[in-house]
Amino acid sequence: MDFTTIIAAIAGLGIGGAAGFYGYKKTLTEKALAFKAKMENIKHIEEERMEQLRKKEEDLLTQSRKKAEEIIARGEEKALRIEENAEKDIIRTQEKLEKIEERLLEKEDKLDEKKEQLEGEKEKLAQQFKQAELLVQEQAEKLSQIAQLSTSEAKQELLNIIRTTEEKEITEFVEKYRTIKKEEADKEAMQIIARVMPRLAAESVGEFTSELVDIPDESYKGKLIGREGRNINFFEKVTGVELIVDDTPGVVRISCYEHEKRFIASTALKRLLKDGRINPFYIEKFFHDVTNEFDDIVLDKGKEALSILNIPMMNPDVVHYIGRFFFRYSYGQNLWNHSIEVAKIAEGIASEMGEDALLAKKAGLLHDIGKVIAENGESHTAVGADALRKFEMHDWIINAAESHHYDVPMTNLISWIVTAADGISASRPGARFNTKDFFIEKMGELEKLIMNIDGVHKVHIMQAGREIMVYVNPSKVTDTDIPAIIKTIGAKIESQLDYPGIIRMVVMRENKIVEYLR
Repeated sequence: MDFTTIIAAIAGLGIGGAAGFYGYKKTLTEKALAFKAKMENIKHIEEERMEQLRKKEEDLLTQSRKKAEEIIARGEEKALRIEENAEKDIIRTQEKLEKIEERLLEKEDKLDEKKEQLEGEKEKLAQQFKQAELLVQEQAEKLSQIAQLSTSEAKQELLNIIRTTEEKEITEFVEKYRTIKKEEADKEAMQIIARVMPRLAAESVGEFTSELVDIPDESYKGKLIGREGRNINFFEKVTGVELIVDDTPGVVRISCYEHEKRFIASTALKRLLKDGRINPFYIEKFFHDVTNEFDDIVLDKGKEALSILNIPMMNPDVVHYIGRFFFRYSYGQNLWNHSIEVAKIAEGIASEMGEDALLAKKAGLLHDIGKVIAENGESHTAVGADALRKFEMHDWIINAAESHHYDVPMTNLISWIVTAADGISASRPGARFNTKDFFIEKMGELEKLIMNIDGVHKVHIMQAGREIMVYVNPSKVTDTDIPAIIKTIGAKIESQLDYPGIIRMVVMRENKIVEYLR
């Protein structure tokens, strides 16, 4: 390649580069102008829109001002109307108050007049009363001077005359009236009890010192005894009860005087039989399980009693005491069953009499709460009443617990209802258990107590002490003395003997004259 060619190439490149640069610069200039024109157009559009927005804003402000002015105007009109109405109401109220005030002033004036009249009449009556007293005193002095007797002696003489002349008539009238009222009361009481008793479906179950536990089959008797008596000896040692395995088919017997021990042992034995693994290890395991759960079992029995009676939940300590009823017996009658029974009977009687059935039901359930709290020698009625006061129970429930054995007076009808319900439950055939010796001893004490009363000739005790027939000496006792003898017998029995329920007493006085006609 020669030099000329090279120069020509370089010149061509230079010319091409200059042309390209010029074209590129021209293009940039055109784009810049176009962008500037576009920006000016956008700015113009923005100014137009801002102007439109300002106009809209001014329009809205104008409309808002107009609406605000209208609203204010309407509000002012409404406020004026309300103010006018209020002023009218105030005027009317003031007029009414003025009229009422006038009437009250008139009544006050009339009352003052009546008061003055009454005071005047009172003074006149006082004067007349004093005059009457003076006249009576003068007449009494004159009568005393004539009869040569004092006022007290004259009264006593008059009473003696009436007693001797009208004794038979008065006695017959009193007896007739008492008999009529007693028959009416007995009839009403029988109707109430007759309507209540069908509602009560109580079971007569005797649980005294033993309990039967079912076994799946006879082979379990051998398992319970164990090799050389290992299992039965260990069971009796751990539980503190006697397990009797005899020829009675399908059952074994647990015997113990302590009801809690017997319950724990029977529950542990039932779980042991259900498990099937009978050996000292599982005997001890199930015994400890039941012992640890015992407080929960007691609480559940309390809740069950509330559920049976449909009573709302009580203080947990009270519920725990109710659960302990299940393990307490009185004369062979389970306290838990007895308390539920008394609550049901009391509820029925209260509803028939129009009293508070729920309150009567609670009082019936808690009337013997002292029996699970009192220690030996303490009165369960007093201890129970103190406990119920501690738990802030209703005063009538406290009085029912304290008075159902007549230790204190009954202050309300609910207490009488609970006492009657307790007597019905306790005296129901089969409800309670007494030994023969204990029964004979009690009847002997009762007969001796009555025979020591002056004027009593003979005593017959019937129906297990629930009916007493007393014969009095007619030469020492008159018909009018009989009510006093009945009261004396009742007071002595209540103060010296414990007795369940109600005792019917019949006192008889008769004269026999025997003659032979020849």
